Amino acid sequence: MASCTAAVAAVALFALSRPVVADTGSGSATSPWQRPLVSDVRRIAGFRARGKTKVTPATIGYLAHRRIGDPITPADIPVLEEALLSSELFESVAVTLEDGDDGLYVVATVHDKLSWFAAPTVYVLPTNRAVGVGFVENDFGGDDQKILLYAQYGTTQSLLFATFLDPAVHGSKLTYRIDLYAEDKLIYEYLNPVNDPQNFDVARTTEDRFLDAGALIGWNWRWWIGADFRFRAAYVQFLDAVDASGKPTTSPEKDGWDTTLQFHLTIDHRIHKFGVTWGPYVQLLLEGSVPGLDDYHYADYLLRAYYSWHFLGEHELEIRTFLNGGYDLPFHEEVALGGSTDLRGYDTDQFRGDFNAVLRMEYSVPLFKYRIFAFRALAFYDGGYDTFLHPDGVGRNYLPSELGVSYLRDDVGCGLRLYVKNVVLPLLGLDLGYGIEGHSPEIYFELGLTDF
Repeated sequence: MASCTAAVAAVALFALSRPVVADTGSGSATSPWQRPLVSDVRRIAGFRARGKTKVTPATIGYLAHRRIGDPITPADIPVLEEALLSSELFESVAVTLEDGDDGLYVVATVHDKLSWFAAPTVYVLPTNRAVGVGFVENDFGGDDQKILLYAQYGTTQSLLFATFLDPAVHGSKLTYRIDLYAEDKLIYEYLNPVNDPQNFDVARTTEDRFLDAGALIGWNWRWWIGADFRFRAAYVQFLDAVDASGKPTTSPEKDGWDTTLQFHLTIDHRIHKFGVTWGPYVQLLLEGSVPGLDDYHYADYLLRAYYSWHFLGEHELEIRTFLNGGYDLPFHEEVALGGSTDLRGYDTDQFRGDFNAVLRMEYSVPLFKYRIFAFRALAFYDGGYDTFLHPDGVGRNYLPSELGVSYLRDDVGCGLRLYVKNVVLPLLGLDLGYGIEGHSPEIYFELGLTDF
């Protein structure tokens, strides 16, 4: 699981493809205190798109969570506008209802954000300095399809990544994705003496080469709940393992094929509006090796749950929790703590194990807006626990300091985000974290494709 973290994070950028609003079932979306008169309810005959947009009429219906034949009243208009804005594809949205011979037409006058861009990236992270270039298309053909192409060269991590996602094939409930991923990475195993949390010494360094291809197919039962299966096959190599003195040492794992089948169940009831998010998000991931095609024979799981609140206009409070673990995990799939997605006060993947739990709390506020730019400040707390519960007794060569110990670490910090109104994704993130036990200040700077 650790080896595909960057791929999963990159695909997570496409989460904005799931616009969400308050659940109203398949019927009218009016508020409970303003039910329409029966004579006001009519059926949707179709959708129309106007304004500076390439979005197709069928996609307007998909993004608004409505289908031809659904009941509609003027009281539904604010909910439809909120859903379309939540897609993060539009700078502005105005919905009207127009009469037709066969019913009402939902007419969306919208102004597209810049759905695609190509830009360099810069990352200044603990243990890694990297530059890259990426291309993102968030609304290919006006059908809400997603394309991401990315290449990065870094001091410890270099990668190539490409993916194509169709979240609603021809406006249906079917979704699919294909992706390719190649990575060359230096993996550090830290001593992490239990009685010395300020020790950041590395005991072994190994080069990991990982080449992966995958295909996913899924079904969206409702706009806020979906499930999918993903088959992936990867070949993994471990090269040039050296100890703390730079002398060659035993490799932590054998080379081999890593072939698995993954299952995701996702509940995403969030609303997004120009850098502010509110609502719940829950995802369960189950993964297991495919017998006869895999050399590592393991299983793992991930359960993550987020909840965000917004108040005082554009203030946001978000809580994130993770439970991540597995059985007989190979070296490259071990769950690790440390980095922009969990502990921002410690080195990237400083603590290794086959079980971890994470709690993150983040409060962000608007600073100011200048033309198309919006600046936000945030304060955060991260806490995490990591240990080995079910180590692999066959192919994994553990360091003496890795088994029989557990780590509980936390940090506090502050950060800055830059959003561009006419671009789908946030383009700059800067976090300053301080590890409480390690007395360790860390800087995480990401420019281009942010992954906080």
